Amino acid sequence: MSNLLDQSIFAMNASSFLYLGACFAFIISISRASSEKITKWARWASYLVWLGFALHTFGLGARWVIGGIGRPPWTNLYESLIAFAWGVVAIQLYAVHKWKLPILGVIASPLVYILMGMGALTPNKLVEPLIPALQSHWIKTHVLFGITSYAGFTIAGCIAFLYLMRRGVSLSKIGAGLSLILVLNLSLAGGNEAFSTGDFYMAKTVERTLSDGRVVYTKDTYQHFEGGPMITRMEKLPYAQIPFWLTWALFLAAAAAFVWTRKKENDAIPDPGESADAESAARKGHDVSKLALRLYAAGLFTFACLFANVTWAKNLSPNLSLASNPYLMVLLVMSFLLAVVYCVIQFRYLPFLKSLPSATQLDEFSYKNILFAFPFQSLLLVTGAVWAYSAWGRSWGWDPKETWALITWFAYLIYLHGRLLFRWNGVVLSIVAIVGFVIVIFAFLGVNLVLSGLHSYGAA
Repeated sequence: MSNLLDQSIFAMNASSFLYLGACFAFIISISRASSEKITKWARWASYLVWLGFALHTFGLGARWVIGGIGRPPWTNLYESLIAFAWGVVAIQLYAVHKWKLPILGVIASPLVYILMGMGALTPNKLVEPLIPALQSHWIKTHVLFGITSYAGFTIAGCIAFLYLMRRGVSLSKIGAGLSLILVLNLSLAGGNEAFSTGDFYMAKTVERTLSDGRVVYTKDTYQHFEGGPMITRMEKLPYAQIPFWLTWALFLAAAAAFVWTRKKENDAIPDPGESADAESAARKGHDVSKLALRLYAAGLFTFACLFANVTWAKNLSPNLSLASNPYLMVLLVMSFLLAVVYCVIQFRYLPFLKSLPSATQLDEFSYKNILFAFPFQSLLLVTGAVWAYSAWGRSWGWDPKETWALITWFAYLIYLHGRLLFRWNGVVLSIVAIVGFVIVIFAFLGVNLVLSGLHSYGAA
């Protein structure tokens, strides 16, 4: 079984690199000069996604064979990440096949790679026996319902973003929002140490021996007293504070420039020969000023310098490893990929718009994903309540995981009521879908990493 586990881990890591290759292929697809080339490159990217999905499926299946029929491969943080990513890819591939939407991968593939990257950097990948709280037949259905619903909501959020682009929503507004998200992510990556000392730190690494004798590298932690809070030992990265704070300041300045230096519509007329629909959307949405772009591009450059500094410091120090800083690195990689995607879209705006279906179709696609996922979210709550009653003697206890699953359900209930009863327009509905996706990410992952509760066995 040890050999099968190694094959499973290798398949997962290989699929991660294939998804990364698909990310770059999708980025190239929107950097080309014509919609035909977009379709060609997006097709090649889809091939990479299919190959990665095949390896991904083998890896998950192998873990299920190792654990046995009673232990599905979604019982700890590592398995939850890769199972969630598998669900997102499965629905992405269905959307590409059913709705002829290959460009969906521009948004979805970076998210999949980030989930797989977090899993790859998780130290413990063993197939361990279930703890008593998880030894129930409900784990097969309850968690599966959650993976299915969250994956559907994720794809709905990606399509909602494409809808906003297709409708010609201001690129400056999108750029300002993205720049502020990058500032927030950088602040989270820097943590309290960056704001209290001005320096950039990473968690120190320590060797730990697992139950099967394997040696892994994880965070070096200690406790002030028995039962007290866990403290992580940190190490300062030399010279990292310069690119870190420059990147932080440049994206903050770019956000302000996106808001206050927008071009008028008359200055954003597209090239002749484009379709009337694309021309109208481009004239409406392409309002980014040169100042905002220059600040944004400068932020990307210093961001790359920050990555170079992290790599350099990691190789020089015996106390640092990416394995002990998985969420820091994934946060930075996610931010960088999103920044690059936006930059490429802004420079190849018209071909990108032409590669998309109509706004009406995108709105319908997003709605169908939410309509598909919502019943599974309802089943997640129902099966969770039944399981909680059998395990803990109560159906509901306002545990953080339970509470945020309910908040997610309400967010999409608002979407469905807004669409079916109040007839909200597509822009408002797309914004609700994107906000719902943010809630999904926090409900799935943020609760485990930030809050504590009865579901803490799924934490890092």
